[in-house]
Amino acid sequence: MPKSIFRSFFGLFAAIIVSAILVIGAVLLLVSKEYFKSSTKADMITAANEAIEEVKLSCPSGGQLDLDFTEKLLKKLADISHDELTLTDSGGNLLICTEQEESCVHKNRPYSQRALEEVSQSGAEGYFVYGTLENTGEPPAFNLGCKFLLNGEAFYLFSQVGPRELENYLRSLLLTFGIVALVIVVILFPIVYFSVKRLTDPIKDMTIAAKRFGEGDFSQKVDIKEENELGYLANTLNEMAASLEIIEETRKSFVSNVSHELKTPMTSIGGFIDGILDGTIPEEKHRYYLGIVSDEVKRLARLVRSMLNIAKYETGEIAMKTEDFDIVPLVIKTVLLFEKRIEDKNVEVIGLDTGRFFVNADTDLIQQVIYNLVENAVKFVNDGGYIKFSFSQEKDKTLICIRNSGEGLNSEELPQVFDRFYKTDASRGKDKTGVGLGLSIVRSIVKLHDGTISVKSALNEYVEFVFSLNTGKTPDKKGK
Repeated sequence: MPKSIFRSFFGLFAAIIVSAILVIGAVLLLVSKEYFKSSTKADMITAANEAIEEVKLSCPSGGQLDLDFTEKLLKKLADISHDELTLTDSGGNLLICTEQEESCVHKNRPYSQRALEEVSQSGAEGYFVYGTLENTGEPPAFNLGCKFLLNGEAFYLFSQVGPRELENYLRSLLLTFGIVALVIVVILFPIVYFSVKRLTDPIKDMTIAAKRFGEGDFSQKVDIKEENELGYLANTLNEMAASLEIIEETRKSFVSNVSHELKTPMTSIGGFIDGILDGTIPEEKHRYYLGIVSDEVKRLARLVRSMLNIAKYETGEIAMKTEDFDIVPLVIKTVLLFEKRIEDKNVEVIGLDTGRFFVNADTDLIQQVIYNLVENAVKFVNDGGYIKFSFSQEKDKTLICIRNSGEGLNSEELPQVFDRFYKTDASRGKDKTGVGLGLSIVRSIVKLHDGTISVKSALNEYVEFVFSLNTGKTPDKKGK
């Protein structure tokens, strides 16, 4: 079973917290140990200097050292400083030791000459070491040796703090740190748990939603309201799901429409051919029905060609050859292709006696746009009505408007006119040969030119299409 993202994040944060506590503890232990050593050294030097001064004051000038009195004095000072004090003569032989007699290791064991030399060479502060003094047989401890002169005679005062003091200090420090670390863990782990849960739950929801979207179920969206990257990602997923849902509906509709558009002519073709072959249709009517079959085959060819063109436009397979040209003559040329049908319906053409409007576009593709829009206008203009053209410029765009009088479109039909295979009820009665792809092709070509196209209508008055193209450069007079 794969490791969950919650466990991964929680484990990571827990490891970071524990590692941080351990590192801080180790650093604190080292720093505290060095601080204790430094502090102990300073206290031992102070205590040793005070003891030396007391010993000097207790001995009259020119007199001998009173060992009994000095021993009492040093024991009293040792009780105050908690140090173990040892006094030797210049040869390192024991004179006084504040340790209990049974635990004293200095009896009959003088300090080595090397130890005495190190103390003599150390200066006023004395010789300090954490460990053992040579040849004393003592366990590792804090040791300080100081040399002083009394009435011209050299003496050595050794001060010692046992390792137990450091052990007790570190033990107390570790206990305090352990309690503090435990409190930190008790406080932080629930916070980390709920923080990670809050972070990973939306990811889990989005993962489930993404899997559901992948299976084609777009009914339930991701409900995350946070204004952060996760909220943005959730909104993106929802928008993607909405787009996929539209695409899926479009795909289903497209398949359904294609199936219908192919099925109808093919059923007719198959029926008529079978009728001719089995003799159901008499011989004298063969030519008539073969003509219908021919028309249906041509309709199928137009359908397939239009679908292929749309696919090429939308995938960018069409290599455009853009140039600057005056679009007005192109519109006039295209309108003349419908001259007979316009005259048959007694339609007035308005707005072609205008100035020059240059656009930058592919001439052939734009002629197809104009052809489809003019064809659409000629189909649905009312007898005796009008088709009106107008041209204008807005910033770097040139707008071309084609309006025809007639029944118009209602508000429910307007948003669908550019959909593939869509036909209004009126167009189904008036357009028997169209396949419902003309306006979809128009939209694809205009979009390919970075333009826009829109439609508006007033019911029983007019329908108007407006599309935009990039404005081209107007040639100077010499270039006419």
